[in-house]
Amino acid sequence: MARHGGRGSSSLFARCALFWTPPVAFLLLMSGNVGRPSQTDNPNITMAHVSLVVVGLFLVSLAGLAGDLWLRCGRRASCGLQLLVQLLLVAGVCGLLDWGGESAAGPALVDGAARELLQAGEALGEGVPHAKPAPLLARPRVARGGGPMQAPAATPEASDAEQISIVLPCLNETRNVVNTVKSFCDRTPNHLLHEIIVVDDGSSPPLEGELAKAGIDKKCRLRVLRHETAYGLMIAKQTGGDAALGKYIGFYDCHVAPVAGWEKETMKLLKQKERRLVVPMIADLDLDTWDVRKQTALTAKCYINFNADFWWYDDESDYIPIISGGLVATTRAWWRESGGFDKEMRGWGGENTDQSLRAWLCGGDIVRAKSSRIAHMWRVPSDHRTLAKFRLNTHVDNLGRVAATWFDEFVVKFRDGHAADHLNVSEGKAMRNRLQCKPFAYFLHRFRRLYINGGMLPKKVFRIRLKDSDRCLHRNGAGYMLMQCDAGTWFHHANMRTDRYPASRGIFDAKPADDDDDDDDAKVTCGGHTAKNCAGCPQGNGEGWCNVDCQWIFGVCVNRAQYAEEQEQAKGAREPCCSGVREWNSLDCFDTLGSGGPTGYQCDLTGQNSNQQYMWSGNGRIMHSSGKCVDVKHHKVASGDCEHAALWEEIEPFLPKETELYAAAVKRYGYTDDMPDH
Repeated sequence: MARHGGRGSSSLFARCALFWTPPVAFLLLMSGNVGRPSQTDNPNITMAHVSLVVVGLFLVSLAGLAGDLWLRCGRRASCGLQLLVQLLLVAGVCGLLDWGGESAAGPALVDGAARELLQAGEALGEGVPHAKPAPLLARPRVARGGGPMQAPAATPEASDAEQISIVLPCLNETRNVVNTVKSFCDRTPNHLLHEIIVVDDGSSPPLEGELAKAGIDKKCRLRVLRHETAYGLMIAKQTGGDAALGKYIGFYDCHVAPVAGWEKETMKLLKQKERRLVVPMIADLDLDTWDVRKQTALTAKCYINFNADFWWYDDESDYIPIISGGLVATTRAWWRESGGFDKEMRGWGGENTDQSLRAWLCGGDIVRAKSSRIAHMWRVPSDHRTLAKFRLNTHVDNLGRVAATWFDEFVVKFRDGHAADHLNVSEGKAMRNRLQCKPFAYFLHRFRRLYINGGMLPKKVFRIRLKDSDRCLHRNGAGYMLMQCDAGTWFHHANMRTDRYPASRGIFDAKPADDDDDDDDAKVTCGGHTAKNCAGCPQGNGEGWCNVDCQWIFGVCVNRAQYAEEQEQAKGAREPCCSGVREWNSLDCFDTLGSGGPTGYQCDLTGQNSNQQYMWSGNGRIMHSSGKCVDVKHHKVASGDCEHAALWEEIEPFLPKETELYAAAVKRYGYTDDMPDH
């Protein structure tokens, strides 16, 4: 029998119409779906749907051609079989499209901030080497009280009421998250708490179930959003921040406990200025009581060096150059206007600097709330409860992205000019243009008291050579060793001078009074005994015998009143820098002087740490505040009696690039000294 069976043209037309109806219907059906993503105003999502429709239509048409050649015959059963095959192909492709939709175009969101989340989520994975695109919330569910997680009955709306959303990014911290949620809920007035958002960054087991078991009170207004895969702290914060609906947003670690009243000054400061970050005073957390540890230290302020490394410091100013990252609040308006974080970053680290520079250079500021206290759990190797229970291998250079985005001409200082030029930070640059941000030099000038007086923009950099030798000091582990000078470490003078740092070397000239001095009225009280003068108080017993009328300064017992008077007289003429020795391009300074010489430790820019106070004598000795000097014994760096200690000299001095660039920028932009400086 002939394959075509002798059918006429009308029969052929009917068969073809039946055969190609499914792909046409498929195209019409999917055209409606193409329009849906436009609600997010995200062209990337729309293009993803269009691409899938085109691919699906192509596959169906290709199958139709093959099927038409193979199944062409004159029987009704064959035509029916053709139609069935086409319908199955369409159904299969539609299923594939639906399956691929979550990873390509984002899942359906039930939260009121769906549009912002879609926009943020699409940007998360673009252009990041070795990093998979971060998902949006995989059909995020909302926890209400301690009950089961379920979609809310109605879409929540952003609020303009004076309320704060608490965002807690968490990963594998089951016990901690329960305690933290309860602490914020119990210690935040209910009328000021808009919601608590826990962002579960791929915990195992999922935190929503553990929170449900904990019986969280409905007044906490708890919402749990989840990433099925761990993408790191900043991505979790971005998810929570984009979903937050309160007028203010507080980002806090998953292991903290606020003190009652913590929100008062924080919200007051945010109300005063929209473009602002507010940092609480950070205390130590007692894990046994989940409250502030007794006799805790308080801290809030950080700075950065030109490698984008940050460290803590403190002074009297309430303005903060750089936040530590884990505890900060802002306004919802500024969060959305500024975009939050660099979407290409992953893991942890660098986001604090990015967010800080975004504030200072783009019209905002950062302040501390001195009456707002939140206790924080620090990572302590000796306490297993504090150890991180995850590992993230992100392969993204977050600090490099900070430098490439924000450092402008100073980027040549970042890692000696390497590792930042290959990074694509076009979105960050576009954001700077959109917000009309200032140059990085403005940040340095805004905190010039820190960067100039603290020695971060040094007048000279040099090596320290042992006199009459070819040996220089070189960093070795926690301390220093002698090496050939061409391999020696570069140093510079650093750290502010405080009132306790000697304004002159005159204090070292005092000598104990003679015992045969007949002036019995000329006595000072040293503590439990008296002496003719303060120089006679120690009697070989050191600082412990120099008290009351006397004061121990750089190994010398001096008259307290006379010293204070001399310091006051010299106040106007005293140079604000420097009181210590710092390694160039590092966070470390000379610290405690022990038997093995100075140890290296993170610098105290304010000069308050007496362990880091060193003075260079006129003859080349390096004196420590303890009264000992940097010495050499048996060809090794050591400490010794200043009278016989080794002599040192500065060699190969030069003006560093950062100081040169700063001076040029100040002139170019017309920065003046009447601007705030700290």
